[in-house]
Amino acid sequence: MGAFRISALKSAALAAVLMGTALAGGAPASADSGDTEPLMFGMPYVGSELSIGQASTSVGSCAPVGTTPRFVIEWLSNGVPLPAERQAESLKLIPEDRGNRISFNVHGMCTGAKTYHSAETAPIAASTRASGWTGRGNFELLARTDDGHLVLYPRTYESRWDFYDMSRNARHYSSSWDEPRVVGTGWDIFDIVFSPGDFDGDGNNDVLARDPRGNLHLYPGDGDGGWLLPAQVGSGWNIFDEIVGVGDFDGDGNNDVLARGSGGSLFLYPGDGQGGWLTPSRVGSGWQIFDKIIAPGDTNGDGGVDIFARDRNGVLYQYPADEDGNWKSPSVVGPGWDAMSEISGAGVFTRQYVSYNAVDGPREDVIGVDQEGDLRLYKSGPYDDTGLTENEPIGTGWNIFKDLI
Repeated sequence: MGAFRISALKSAALAAVLMGTALAGGAPASADSGDTEPLMFGMPYVGSELSIGQASTSVGSCAPVGTTPRFVIEWLSNGVPLPAERQAESLKLIPEDRGNRISFNVHGMCTGAKTYHSAETAPIAASTRASGWTGRGNFELLARTDDGHLVLYPRTYESRWDFYDMSRNARHYSSSWDEPRVVGTGWDIFDIVFSPGDFDGDGNNDVLARDPRGNLHLYPGDGDGGWLLPAQVGSGWNIFDEIVGVGDFDGDGNNDVLARGSGGSLFLYPGDGQGGWLTPSRVGSGWQIFDKIIAPGDTNGDGGVDIFARDRNGVLYQYPADEDGNWKSPSVVGPGWDAMSEISGAGVFTRQYVSYNAVDGPREDVIGVDQEGDLRLYKSGPYDDTGLTENEPIGTGWNIFKDLI
């Protein structure tokens, strides 16, 4: 009852602001995008949830110290307010948002409060593997056993406001695993299984699987951890020994695939956003020195896709790309990764980084399974750090799986 009342009050307050009637008796304040620009959390993909990450206490200074700040968020698409039914404290990105830039205004609910404007997102792209399988935009794992069972490990996130210094409040997230469930059998007929994210443009994440004859099959996700009817979307793919879904590599808003030929050449197969392909191109050579290639997403916060590759001595390298699919300078992550039986990326495990007087938004992380079967999390570094940090166990017994999808 209390939560509903707060929501209703905020909706009424936003309506008043938009109509110009003003809570304090005057016209609404103009947006101020100066040094106190509010931080947005969330990734610019369909299926992701966007929210305000921190709020200066000056926005809602009438709230008692240490309590939730009093403000209303107004969401904008390309600078135009979104419809009333999408105005809430957080915004779930939908297929209709693709190509648009999202921002928000923060309207203080106190007398004389200012209005602040966030920076815009990059153009919203198709849902990536990071958005999970249950339609909630969460870090969720999909694993395949040797006998062909697909097991889904959903995860639930909840947020709260915490007062953490004298000048601002920050949003914190807590999360926990849901009950795992089997979502497929018979997948041992495929020699490569991976997710490109949303490949057919319906907003749900999908799976691509190659059979030993080289045929590529699309299994569309239904957004609830299940599958729609599969379809063959390619043949002759047995010329490749590594195939990975990379998200939107070339910056056109559609999800793509990278494939390595036996001679070490790396090829980009751009998706057309409708379950088909555009013209492929060669984007690299010499990749035969690696025994594992993964694409966890944007791990350094620059908006481009980052590729990680492990050489046969166990050294892991990062190959960042810009938003148009051009390679940047690679870097060495570190040795010892041959101790991992599997390495993958599945989105943002921890939705924010908070330290004293500093908050940073989410970055997509790397996970691995060690020789004891422990599932280990390697967080992407905060701010402009391109490294991986905080090797920590987040599960046990994961050596029963052939691969993580």
